[in-house]
Amino acid sequence: MAADGSEGPGENARRDLDGRRPVVRRAETADLDGLVALRETRAWRDDALPGAPGGFLLGSDRDQYREHVSHGRVMVSQGRDGGIDAFSVVLDDDALRASELWEQRRHADVAAQLVARFERARLAYFDQLVARPGRAWASARLAFHHMVDAMRRHDALLATTVVEPVVNGAALPFLREIGFEVIGHVSEAYPGIGRLRSAVHLLTRDAFERRLARPDARRFGALVGAGEDDARDLSEARRARRPATPLA
Repeated sequence: MAADGSEGPGENARRDLDGRRPVVRRAETADLDGLVALRETRAWRDDALPGAPGGFLLGSDRDQYREHVSHGRVMVSQGRDGGIDAFSVVLDDDALRASELWEQRRHADVAAQLVARFERARLAYFDQLVARPGRAWASARLAFHHMVDAMRRHDALLATTVVEPVVNGAALPFLREIGFEVIGHVSEAYPGIGRLRSAVHLLTRDAFERRLARPDARRFGALVGAGEDDARDLSEARRARRPATPLA
């Protein structure tokens, strides 16, 4: 069993590692060293900005990753060598509403009517996505899996990308391809960094499903490395989902 109570890689995962492609799974406590090491390769560094390949990450130390892992908020793409090729952090509705970002919602440059709808919807926040150099494809597939997982329990996903004083554009092509829309901006203060302005992106569950139903879905599937098992996951999520709260 993993630290969050979910099953570990298991026999099917081992077959994937031995044969075809990396495994996407919940992070475990044993992964903490790998998470922190990978995070450090994408940490904010003034001498690496602007436009460092792969973008940069803000926030999160070992204790925060430990908490995220214990609550099942982290997923990893495990490579054939057993190392972590990529990881993602998605905050569930409760964690998002307890965050500093949620405290800023009424001060954000986002339509008041939309913010009001947020109050009665179940929202998730795509906090982090990072991959080892040369493993960007792993992060795309991982993000897809984590989105499907989040949409089982939420009406929409939020994400933010820094636009001032520098532009963190590494994730923008993927966000656009998957169907996220910019709905406004928010300002935040980070210790040791100062004030940053970020774009706020929104992906509703309905928009996500429409994206996957488009005629070019096969091209999209190639982008995220999706296979038949991924499509089956999405179908199961659709059947099991709770009624969505309209956000449009």
